[in-house]
Amino acid sequence: MKTSADWKVIRWDAVKGLADNGFTRVVLLIPIAGYLILFNDQISSILSFDALAGVREGDASPFFFDGLTKLRFVFFGSLFVLLSFGLYRVFRPDVLDFSRNDLEFSEVVRQQYSVDELIKIEAEVYANSWRERLEAFWIVLEQPRPRKPVISGFRPDLRSKMFNQRGDYISLLVREYWVGMMHTYRFARVASLLCGVVGYLLLTLPTLDIAQAVLRHLLTELAWGTS
Repeated sequence: MKTSADWKVIRWDAVKGLADNGFTRVVLLIPIAGYLILFNDQISSILSFDALAGVREGDASPFFFDGLTKLRFVFFGSLFVLLSFGLYRVFRPDVLDFSRNDLEFSEVVRQQYSVDELIKIEAEVYANSWRERLEAFWIVLEQPRPRKPVISGFRPDLRSKMFNQRGDYISLLVREYWVGMMHTYRFARVASLLCGVVGYLLLTLPTLDIAQAVLRHLLTELAWGTS
């Protein structure tokens, strides 16, 4: 038996770090304000950023992008971040809402999941359509694990006994399930990741442009001051 896994960077747990974080929730407000700014000619003309870089009338611009282009970068960058967030929220597995990794999910299951819920997880993992992900679960003493349900033999009122007898098995089972959930909806995962990368890149470009112009201005002033 051979297990398979996608690159960690394109699994849901990695995509979450890019698509759903504290900064993302702030960026999501930009399209609303950005729409009003971007399509208001008076505001767009004011935000030239020349004062930050010490540009005087008649001086050559130290920026690679003009003020309107910077606003467009921020506006469309925030839209891409919004799309990344939306894809994540629609297609993400529910287990990510309360567990950051497979070990944490295993602990949640031990404390909160019922026997019936575990039976459903076991049935899904043993289904023919399931792709094996975690070698620690599927290989037992260098032999493939037989697809034979174990939890279904326990009654709901024997939950404690079940964990005492099959604790290690249940832990590996639910970890396999969690890792498997991180591989669902591959197209949505990749699309959310790409949108997030493009969005943050567009948001970063104006900052880098302003930073390099201000830095050049400061270095010029220091050079004049020491000469």
